Amino acid sequence: MPILRVLQKLRGRSLAELRERAGQRLAIIAERARVRDVGEPTDAMLRGRLVAGANRADLPRLAAAIRDGDRPAFFPGVAALADTTRLVRRRWPGREGEIIRVAEEVLCGRFSLLGHESLSFGEPIDWAFDPLLRVRAPCAHWSAIAYLDPRVAGDHKLVWELNRHQFLVTLGQAYALTGDERYATRAAELLASWMDANPPKDGVNWASSLEVAYRSIAWTWALRFFRGAPSMHDALIVRMLKFLDVSGRHLQRFLSTYFSPNTHLTGEALGLLYIGTQFPELKDAPAWTALGWRILTSQLSRQVRTDGTYFEQATYYHRYTCDIYIHARILGQAHALGGLEQVDRALERLATFHAWTARADGTMPLFGDEDGGRLLVLDGRPVDDVRATVASIATVLRQGRLASAAGDASDELAWMLGSAGVETWDALSRHTPPATAKAFPDGGFFIMRDGWDAESAVLTFDCGPLGAANGGHAHADTLAIDLAIGNRAVFVDAGTVSYTTSPAERDTMRSSLVHNTLTLDGVSSSEPAGAFQWRQMTAGVLDAWSVTRAGTLVEGHHDGYERLPQPARHSRMVLAARDAWWIIRDLVESTGEHDAVVTFQCAAGLDVSADGDTVRIRDDGRLVASVVALDSGGRWVLDDGIASRRYGSRELGRRARYALRTRGNTQVVFVVNRGAQAVAVSSESHQARAAVRLRGATHDDLVLFEPAATAAVEGVRTDARVLWLRRRAADGRVESLLAVGGSMVELDGVSVAGTEGAGVSAVRAGGEWRVAPAGARDGSTAGFQT
Repeated sequence: MPILRVLQKLRGRSLAELRERAGQRLAIIAERARVRDVGEPTDAMLRGRLVAGANRADLPRLAAAIRDGDRPAFFPGVAALADTTRLVRRRWPGREGEIIRVAEEVLCGRFSLLGHESLSFGEPIDWAFDPLLRVRAPCAHWSAIAYLDPRVAGDHKLVWELNRHQFLVTLGQAYALTGDERYATRAAELLASWMDANPPKDGVNWASSLEVAYRSIAWTWALRFFRGAPSMHDALIVRMLKFLDVSGRHLQRFLSTYFSPNTHLTGEALGLLYIGTQFPELKDAPAWTALGWRILTSQLSRQVRTDGTYFEQATYYHRYTCDIYIHARILGQAHALGGLEQVDRALERLATFHAWTARADGTMPLFGDEDGGRLLVLDGRPVDDVRATVASIATVLRQGRLASAAGDASDELAWMLGSAGVETWDALSRHTPPATAKAFPDGGFFIMRDGWDAESAVLTFDCGPLGAANGGHAHADTLAIDLAIGNRAVFVDAGTVSYTTSPAERDTMRSSLVHNTLTLDGVSSSEPAGAFQWRQMTAGVLDAWSVTRAGTLVEGHHDGYERLPQPARHSRMVLAARDAWWIIRDLVESTGEHDAVVTFQCAAGLDVSADGDTVRIRDDGRLVASVVALDSGGRWVLDDGIASRRYGSRELGRRARYALRTRGNTQVVFVVNRGAQAVAVSSESHQARAAVRLRGATHDDLVLFEPAATAAVEGVRTDARVLWLRRRAADGRVESLLAVGGSMVELDGVSVAGTEGAGVSAVRAGGEWRVAPAGARDGSTAGFQT
């Protein structure tokens, strides 16, 4: 590498980082010179790595103790397997058959990984092979393999997913449920095959410390599931212990402290915690336990914001963080580690975010990259279903509020926490949150719900930072929405597809053009500079957040298009009426002209049709929603776009795009109507920039954008930027009001000041107006009305 490039890479780095990177580089040099940690350790080497009194002279006896003897405290569900298997059969009667079906696939050499079903990697398994791209990673020292290059390693994510060995856990569950030795025999065969093909430090499966950690976690669980199995013979367990010792040292030396200080670092720390607490025979176990726990607790303030959002702005990695910390919490309590209180506080905040954003079916909206994997697979639900994680956290923290949002627990709760944990879960006092709107201001996520039942709709609005540091897992989804109505996702993120496809596809899948927001002149609001970096990063700025009994308003803007030859600013407002409709108003402020496109990416499986200004969205013939574009002079264009729920999947979903030419300051207003609601939508003229009338069975709503201060409408005069009047359909009586921005509101001749910021709301009761602040911009719930 030229000296100038080296100096550029070193510029701005701290002394601690330089020391850490230098140490890692020296370790790599030593490994590649074959003088350190290369090749499978001998028995003599293992004896030297054991604590005094750990059967150093009798390794078969040590193996028997690991397989059959008393072991350190672990997850309660696995510590009492007989009770847990009886509970799983009784409470989740279909799960035994599901587990056995997947285990039988593994017996036949078939694996369903990420978004791919029933893959074969040959027999014996080729552990470095990508069967889709037909590429085999080279057999070389891990540091010499360019694993991000698909020509060298294929899709490394797919290869690594197999090598996480989570299939061992499924085989273990099947063995625990049935006692069928075939599952233990297959597990032993695959373990021996893997160790033969992946000697320490050689091959792509040592190239990521995170993968080393996750594999170690799976091995630890597998050893618990296969306790007493004859197939887990002494020689195999001794080999596993050798590899686990090398894995611990590898993690300790090659932590992602400065390479990927995100879930890579916390996942690696969890791996150290697992090996350290579960294999006390290894002399470095106490140091690994202490290091892992110290990293996990010290990273909480960095990776989990005050409002509970994950710092990378990627909801899937938020889920990883929840899983990492609930596993750490259970091990930490079992081994009397200090600092559990701060972990508990962070877990509650993390789970609260998932509880609020989860759709009625438990799936999460995708913002940012979607990884497709799991820390550990213990139940059969889709990987984007967060209810199992929230249920485990609710049980450990004894939080009835979280339990209510988690719905029904899956068998993951039993495998992790055992019958006592399930009893605790059952005894929690559940209560539905009274609020239906919540701001997560640090992360910039704003949630608007109808309620908390199976028919409720939930809309999530992204108006926050692009991501942390270089925004590695972020997407250009500023001011984008995700909408689900009941159990059906409607408007969704396009997903990730792959990290190692063509650079053009990677850029496209992260760009604004495939997200549910507005783009100008075919340009993304943030500009990528490689697979995990950005050349230009755009952040959303919150302008208004108002919550009332009738609904919620959020508004924000960004400056991502200031870099265009004709600079422009995009603002978006979303007004949500509970159980009724949503209004989306996009405003482009510019002195020039632009080609604007507003995207509505529909979930896979939905039918989309356009008729004039209206798009209709159906699911198996049933009208789910409609979108009306009001008086904007544009046109709808329908096509297919990727709507991937899981890494590796390229599902197609119909996409409705509204295209228009903007000149100067231009707005476009959309009304999204629930299919089950008969709401008539029309434009009206009320001395305002735009006026929308929505007539339904119970309410007659009028929304004005930027009304003239002299305009008197329904007994109200205001200069607010937005005025929402709600009347009862039965008698035309004005029932409620929301005014945002401006300086004055007159209600039936009575002046009310202070509409700046959050605005004011008013409800007519007993013939008089009751006026209150319409929510708080800091995300507090003080202004919530129920």
